Amino acid sequence: MMKPSEPEQDEKLVIQSQATLDLVDMLSPLVTFEKVPALQRLYYSVDGVHMCYIIRSGSVMVRRDTDEIVITYLLVPNITGVSNLLPSSVGLFLETLSECEIAILTTDDARKLINDTNAWEALAGHIAKVSANLFKHNVIMTAPTAYQVVRFQLISLMQEEENIRETTSIIQYVLQRTRLSRSSVMKILAQLKQGGYIETKDGFLTKLNSLPARY
Repeated sequence: MMKPSEPEQDEKLVIQSQATLDLVDMLSPLVTFEKVPALQRLYYSVDGVHMCYIIRSGSVMVRRDTDEIVITYLLVPNITGVSNLLPSSVGLFLETLSECEIAILTTDDARKLINDTNAWEALAGHIAKVSANLFKHNVIMTAPTAYQVVRFQLISLMQEEENIRETTSIIQYVLQRTRLSRSSVMKILAQLKQGGYIETKDGFLTKLNSLPARY
């Protein structure tokens, strides 16, 4: 393994934007939040109707129903499904990991509220940040080697909230988000641990130490 000239794990893979927070603040007084229990699925399209979800509290991830791949955890508070960019057949859904406070409305209704509150500037900023995060996710998923995919996932895991890091093992986190085999991931993790690049406890990631750019 070769160490990079500078540690690269400080880069943020998913970033919450101020525009998103502003949009949630502007719309929250106009909607009704309900408590959604853990392990519930909320689809972006229901009977061909695009849905929007404003999440005020809790822990939520985005998954793909064709193969159960985890796309990302959503930073909270957040709003998702407001852009109307996803086709109805995409098969993405939210899965609540804890009890959440969520306002559920159609995308059309959400956009009417945005028009009524003149929140178009906040919406534009929100969509720009979502697009940037999607691009970063695409870079991760199309990395040329298994190591680079694992490296991205380790960086991502280290940047998750503490409750996620403490309840999701490294192997679970990586396998939920990639098509890599368990054996190849375990081999890479073992060598990284042996080289002192990662520190773990009972299979959970506790520290990253300047991951090498190449493996």
